[in-house]
Amino acid sequence: MHRRWLYGAAAAMLAGSLWAQVVAVPPAANRGAAPAKIEGVASLLTSPGAPKYSISLPPPSTEEASTQNRAATAGAPALTAKRHVHRIGFSRKIPNGDRSLASAGLPWQALRGGGKAARVVVNSPGAAAIRLGLSLSSAPAGVVLRFAGSGQVYGPYAAATVAEARTYWSPVLEGDSATLEIYLPPGVAPATVDLRMPKISHLVSAGAALIKAEPVSDIGRSESCEVDIVCVATPAASNQARSVAKLVYTDSGGTFLCTGTLINDSTASNTPYLYTASHCIDSQEAASSLVTYWFFDAVSCGSRAVPGYVAVTGGARLLGRSVDADWALVRLNNPPPANAVFSAWRAETLADGTGIAVAHHPSGDLKKLSEGTMPSYYNFSDGTTFTSAKYTMGSTEPGSSGAGLLTLGSGGGFYELRGGLFAGNGSCSQPDGIDVFSRFDVALPLLAQYLTPGAVDPSRKTLVVEYYYAGFDDYFITADANEIRGLDNGAHPGWVRTGLTFLAYSDPSVAPAGTQPVCRFYLLPQFGDSHFYSADPAECAATAVKFAGSWAEESAALFYIQIPDPTTGACPANTRPVYRFVNRINQIHHRYTAEVDVRNCMYYGTNTTFDKDLDCSAYAGTWTEEGYGAPPNAPVMCSPAG
Repeated sequence: MHRRWLYGAAAAMLAGSLWAQVVAVPPAANRGAAPAKIEGVASLLTSPGAPKYSISLPPPSTEEASTQNRAATAGAPALTAKRHVHRIGFSRKIPNGDRSLASAGLPWQALRGGGKAARVVVNSPGAAAIRLGLSLSSAPAGVVLRFAGSGQVYGPYAAATVAEARTYWSPVLEGDSATLEIYLPPGVAPATVDLRMPKISHLVSAGAALIKAEPVSDIGRSESCEVDIVCVATPAASNQARSVAKLVYTDSGGTFLCTGTLINDSTASNTPYLYTASHCIDSQEAASSLVTYWFFDAVSCGSRAVPGYVAVTGGARLLGRSVDADWALVRLNNPPPANAVFSAWRAETLADGTGIAVAHHPSGDLKKLSEGTMPSYYNFSDGTTFTSAKYTMGSTEPGSSGAGLLTLGSGGGFYELRGGLFAGNGSCSQPDGIDVFSRFDVALPLLAQYLTPGAVDPSRKTLVVEYYYAGFDDYFITADANEIRGLDNGAHPGWVRTGLTFLAYSDPSVAPAGTQPVCRFYLLPQFGDSHFYSADPAECAATAVKFAGSWAEESAALFYIQIPDPTTGACPANTRPVYRFVNRINQIHHRYTAEVDVRNCMYYGTNTTFDKDLDCSAYAGTWTEEGYGAPPNAPVMCSPAG
């Protein structure tokens, strides 16, 4: 009956003209049959007593351990304190001599039936768990990896999967000793596998509400005012509990906790889209390392017993995010558990005083439900608007980042997601504080191709996707579906999505007046290998003439977009400025961004002028803005706002 209600609601809410914008989607049951628990199904191929290659690290230094808890920048606004995600592990470098696992020197063991395998064991004293960070430039077909912690084996994982990632993070391996096993099929020489281990993530178990690999030590760590979601015995709370997951991920060696919500799309396709915060999942490296913990809920109201949770490994694909608006959408690589529910959502504004709820994992604890009201919208200096929340029951804590802001749907039987937790100063000890949440209505135009694939767009908007290549320290944008497909599928190794996007038009005949084609030039490899874009016809023509021997025009109309006033830099109403920067060191590489916070970081190289406490250190002294008007507000294009 419950399953029938979910599908019935979908049919009712989506009825009507496809020409109408889809602004709400109901919940949906998971039609898949994921394994009961995606753990412990593997075994190592080598015998326990076989020789192994050991890497023994010394106890962590004070300097290493000090990176564990990342505090807010001195002088940062108190409201942004919760923006700093809950760190549960820190990076440790592998000694130089051990980083390159010279395969020919490993103790290979011949296996019955052909092939060979070798074990590498890493010890990090005091670790509650370890994640191994690997890189693999290439490997022959059939090479696979397995991982093991204390009594737990994961795999096999194809080497090709490992090679796709700039840094591949192993599953969370419990204990202070982690094992990597490399299998080579018959006929494959060890020297053909260039496997490296530059660093590990050392997870800790003591202090500051930190967790083990099996997150049961979090139970009871949240503050006293938090309320178990099972204590709220309503159909809406019960359904939403099955949509919300605890997130554990690793980025640059640090391991962190956040909260995410599984959301439905307009066709109820059961595609595992997960909505969270950009300050949680801000790179493909973080997305690839993602482990989701489902049904990590109290077994009964007030109980601290270990629940029958489900851990799903395999990571995710980063589809989109916004630094300004702090939302992120990923697609899980492995399906959620069979009893998971795809949450409803609504992309409309909220009235002041609207009742709200938040389902979350404060400090990694069992799932809680907080309730309150939306006092008003909250404005930041970069022009962004967030939804505020003030609580009458419970609060949020580090670990709650990314948790969905919820309102009751029609009839009160389910919640609708309206955004995700960005920051705030609300707490059990400060009940009058407020939290601020991203706005799903702001995010939807950039997520429409995923979440409302059946909707018709008369203005033919298209998504421009940004990629980054670490080897060149260069950026690339495209709206071409074939290019996007190839880049996402690894046709051009090394290029990964940053998650940042903006909108343009694919058909000038239905675009607004004044829309211009965007030309793209390619800098030939012997001169530097990069790309340049312009929506100014005169600049396109001048580039073709002035740089005829080095910059080749690849497209005269890659996409279409409006342009700013050439004198003032002002963009038309209902558009979003797009900024262009050139790398001042090589004067070749360019970056195009519609994110004001990214623009500010690239222009100033510091966060001292902002009220969002951003880390701009990566941009200091590197970029020069090019555009119309007075920098830093000097755009070169104007993207449709929605």
